[in-house]
Amino acid sequence: MFYLICYDITEDNRRNRVAKVLETYGMRVQQSVFEAVLNETEYHQLQARLLKLLNKRQDQLRFYPLSPANRDRIVILGRQPEFTVDALTFIV
Repeated sequence: MFYLICYDITEDNRRNRVAKVLETYGMRVQQSVFEAVLNETEYHQLQARLLKLLNKRQDQLRFYPLSPANRDRIVILGRQPEFTVDALTFIV
C-alpha cells in the first residue's frame, strides 16, 4: 500500500530522529512529508518505531493510505520531484 506520511513535531532532535526513521522506509517529498510503499508488516513496524520517539501530547504523525487509482490523480504544482515512489522503488 502506498502511504503519504506527514508529521508535526515540536522539538528539533525528536523531529530529526523521526525523519531518519522515515528515510529508511520511504522518500522525503517535502520538509515534513514522506511517501512510502509499505506492506502490512512494515506499516506496523514503522508505527511502533515512531511511537517510541513521539511526545504524544505535543507531536502528531499522520498516515494517509492512497489507492492506485488515487495515486494516479496526484497533482504536483511547482518544482517537480526528481524521483517518484512506487511499488518497485528500492530505498538503500
